[in-house]
Amino acid sequence: MTGHTYLILPLFSSLVYAGGMIFLKRALELGQPPRRVLVGSNLAMGASFAPLLFWAKVPTGDFPVWMWLGPMVCSLLFFLGQVGTFRALSGGDVSVATPVLGSKVVLTAVGSAFLLPGGVSGKFWLGAGLCSAGVALLGFGGGEKKKGALKAVGWGIAAAASFSLTDVIVAKVAPHLGLALFGPVMMAGVAMLSVLVLPMWAWGGLASGSGKGWLGWGVGMIGVQAVGVLSAIVISGDPIGVNVVYALRGLWSVGLMVWVGRWVGNREAGLPGKVMAFRAAGAGLLFGAVWAVLA
Repeated sequence: MTGHTYLILPLFSSLVYAGGMIFLKRALELGQPPRRVLVGSNLAMGASFAPLLFWAKVPTGDFPVWMWLGPMVCSLLFFLGQVGTFRALSGGDVSVATPVLGSKVVLTAVGSAFLLPGGVSGKFWLGAGLCSAGVALLGFGGGEKKKGALKAVGWGIAAAASFSLTDVIVAKVAPHLGLALFGPVMMAGVAMLSVLVLPMWAWGGLASGSGKGWLGWGVGMIGVQAVGVLSAIVISGDPIGVNVVYALRGLWSVGLMVWVGRWVGNREAGLPGKVMAFRAAGAGLLFGAVWAVLA
């Protein structure tokens, strides 16, 4: 892909992610345990990446052996990010938990400045700053459930830190292994680490209980969008630009809650207009961050 064409992938993934999180939040509200939602998402991502193995090639020649540690390190970091994400989702609102993950843009920029060649240009720092301002509005804009919002912000930022370091390592190592090998190995590791959350013998019950339909659609969408984001990072070697565009999931999450929240029965649809306005303003700053990067 040339120019900014590769950004189509994170743009698509941001919309799918926002929709998937609304489905998963509804599953949680209907009684699905957070652990089951977390493990289901991890397994869905592992399954989504597995077909890429048909195109995988084992690197030869001057390939550094230490780079085989890359997928394993990323598995652990991504798993920790998943834990933080679903703690934020179970304790807070989608329209806070999803946009606050946009803070990973700032952390990705910092990590890229230290670990990737070429440094970070001014437009990326501007985009990162706008993302930070947007996150501040989302978490501290007021509302009836301020404690829940703060919890969502705290866990969301912790998740963003893990995800941002994951993305930088992916950009550094994955091109040497190839997406078709790196992605499946990394996500297989994430799936296997799920035994720390839920024993393997309990995985058979993932498709049971109230809200199982919402859970199934939600984890499926999370799996699909993960392939898009990781592919964009590997293809472009530009984790900052990908993450700035991917941060639009915050904008979509607020918009979708206003548009379809009542239809899916999500309690956020009944939040006061003032609260949603603050969240919309924060999400709008994320949109400004995307404009800054693409300008």
